[in-house]
Formats: sequence, structure tokens, C-alpha cells
Amino acid sequence: MASTGGFAFVAPVLSAINADLGPSASITWLALVYTLCLAVGLLLVGRLSDIFGRRYFFISGTVLGMIGAIIGATAKTLPVLIGGQTLVGLSACTGYSYAFLVGELVPVKYRFLANAVLFAFSLPSAGFGAAVSTAFVLFILGLSSGGSVYPWKDAHTISFIVVGFLCLVGLFVYESVVDLKEPMVPLHLFKNRGYVASFLTLSLGASVYYSQAIIWPEMTANVYANGREMWSGWVACLVGLGITVGEMIGGACAKMIGKTKYQLLVVITLGTLFLGLMAVNSITSSSMAMAFVFIATTCIGYNEALVLPICSICIKDQQEIGTAVGFAGSARSAISTVASTVYTVVLTARSTDTITAEVPSALVKAGLPASSVADYMTAITAGATEATLSAVKGLTPAIEQAGALAYRHAYLDAYRTVFYVSIAFGGVAILVTFFVPNIDHLMSDSIAATLQSGKTNINPPQKDVHEQV
Repeated sequence: MASTGGFAFVAPVLSAINADLGPSASITWLALVYTLCLAVGLLLVGRLSDIFGRRYFFISGTVLGMIGAIIGATAKTLPVLIGGQTLVGLSACTGYSYAFLVGELVPVKYRFLANAVLFAFSLPSAGFGAAVSTAFVLFILGLSSGGSVYPWKDAHTISFIVVGFLCLVGLFVYESVVDLKEPMVPLHLFKNRGYVASFLTLSLGASVYYSQAIIWPEMTANVYANGREMWSGWVACLVGLGITVGEMIGGACAKMIGKTKYQLLVVITLGTLFLGLMAVNSITSSSMAMAFVFIATTCIGYNEALVLPICSICIKDQQEIGTAVGFAGSARSAISTVASTVYTVVLTARSTDTITAEVPSALVKAGLPASSVADYMTAITAGATEATLSAVKGLTPAIEQAGALAYRHAYLDAYRTVFYVSIAFGGVAILVTFFVPNIDHLMSDSIAATLQSGKTNINPPQKDVHEQV
């Protein structure tokens, strides 16, 4: 619950945070740094705790999260807040490691159900995070750099991409060439086609949550809220609620129904379909948009509940659960970061075009002098307060209403493009799912990690629980 809250409480209110501590084009880093830290930290926690034990990694991670929360709570500038969020993201790596702990402590056939029970505890943060954070705002009143902080051709942007890619390649070259006793990423895992397909399906599905946790709250505020701030906060919860409800349902159904591969194909297809259908909504179809986004994210949560345990079940050596699930979690976060960046960049570029094309003409048509259009746009960007709007010459309530309506249409056109992009990610996920293994025959009473008393194992562990994979 604490780990999911580190993201779920922040992502829905990025614009409010930016207005208070910014404005800055770097605000997207506040969300992206969390998933970036997960991408790095989950592999480290999984592999190193496989070797040295779990307890002190989790104690240290929790302390790190507390420090990060204190820094974030007392931050006076956006860079300091991002620094605190970095520590929170690193801390979340221990909380998100529940999957391989469950994999070790629970018999194989109960892993899905155990995950479903744990998902319920994330409801207060992941499910209702948007409403909680929005209530506080009423109460209180490099890839992401590309095209915003720096142009795409700028040396900052290019160096981020090139250096990051070379480091990633260097890691795998080093791990494959050097004879390491304990490699960070055992490359034999990638010879297991079922495992690779499973973590890719997990990653592509999770990218929907992390991206929509940013996109959907903005869409409700810019298109549907029409001044109803708390309503917007509650509606923004639908993404987190859908994911969490889907995780609980999926975990339970996996145990009761079986045939997990076919369940995966159904839910990932439905999730892609309904997320794509979000593009057909209008500014008056808020109820349909709410239904579509809830169904889509519920399906994606269902997908995660199935494929995350599969990542721990389909590996041959059950003593590598931490490493396998840790890498899967790292890949999940890395791909989610890329997807969130793609969505954010597309939305920024597209909304700039649609607002520039649609809003000024609507204002002039409503009667605003052409010389006042730039002042009106500046006032809206600054927060549309009574003081900023009153300084716009020739602005009347009727013109202001026409401008607000034009903004809603322009934003909706931009969001449509984002949902078209989501179809591409979903399509790849559907293809990959065909290669996820059937694991029904592996659902046994085997337990990966067992307690020890003195020199005697209470229940001796089985290193290769299911060689038939």
C-alpha cells in the first residue's frame, strides 16, 4: 500500500504541483523518476536478496522511503521534490517485491490467490489515490526532456538516449562475456521463451496503468470536469480502482478456472479494445468514457494478476524466484516509463497543435478582438484566475464560455491521438501473449522456500520444482 501510494498519490495532481512549485517543463520527471527507479531497483533487490537474504533489504528500503517522504513533504522547489520522489521510487522496489516473496512462501497452486489477497491492501492508495490527492489540493489551494525541456536534436536529449542505450548493451555484454559466479542477470533466463513472453506481457500491460494514471486525470480535468474539481478527483480514481479490482478478480479466477493463457488472451484483447474505443468519446459522453476506461484498466489489472505469478512459476530453478521476478519487475517499469514518455510527448505535441488551431478562431468568432487572443491564452496558461482574465481587453462572460468550450474540444482531439497510440502497445501485447506458457500442470503443492530448524529442514526445498517446463 505504501509503495503504490508513492506513485498513485502524485501522478493525478502533477498540474497542481507544477502550479505551486513551478511552473517547469520538468514536472513529468516527478512521475517518471518513480518508474525509472523501479526499473533499476527491482532487479537489484531481487538478485541481491536471492544471494544475501531478504530481511535487511526490506528494512533498509522502508527507511529510505520514509526519508524520501520527509524530503518530498518539506520540499520548496520542484528539483528537491523530484529528489525525494527518487528515494520513494527506490524504496518502492522492496514493497513491489511481494510477488517473489509470495512465490517462495506459498504453494504453487495458491500463488494466484495469495496475490489477489495482497492486491486488496493496495486499494486505499492505488484505488483511491487520485481522490485523496485531489482532496488535499482543495484543502490546501532523458526521454521526457525531448520536445519539452530540450528539443529532440539538443545534445542533452541525444546524450540521455545514447548513453542509456550503451549502458544497457554494456551490461548484457559484460554478463555474457565475463565468467561471473553470481551474475546480476542470469542470461539463461532468456532462453526460456515462456518467461520472456510473460515478462513482456506483464510490461506492456503495466504501461497502460502508469500512462493512464497520468493521462486520465488530466483528461477528466481538461475535458469533462467543467469546474467540478472534486468530481474530477473521484473520477480520476477509476484507473487505480480498475487495475486493483482486476488484480483481485484475476487472482481468484486463475485458481478457480485455470487455463490462464486463454484468460490472458481474452483480457488483454478486451483491454486494448476498450482503451482504443476511448477515442470515439465526445465532450458530452463522460459516462461512456468512464465506463470504457474502467473496463480497460480492469482487464489490464486482470492480466497482471495472471502473468506476474507465471513469471515465478515458469522458471526451472525456483531458487531464482527473486532474480526472475525482480528482472520482470524492472522490465515492467522500464517499458512503462518508455510508454508513459511516449504518451506524454504525443499529448504535449498534439495538444499544442489542436489548441493553437482551434481556440483562437473560436474566440474571435465569439467576439474577442484578435489583439486580445494572446493575452487570453497567457491568462489560461497562468491558471485562469479572476485577476488574469480581467486583464484581457474585450473579454465577456459569453466569450469566456466559448473559449472554455473550445479548449475542451481541442484537448479531446489531442487525447484521441493518445488512445490511437495505445492500440499499438496493446497489439504487441496480444501477439506476445500467444507465447505465454500454459502452467496448469505445474499447479502443485510445492513450496519454493522452506523453514529450517537447526540443521534439519522442516520441508526440504526442491531446486527444480518443475523440470517439465
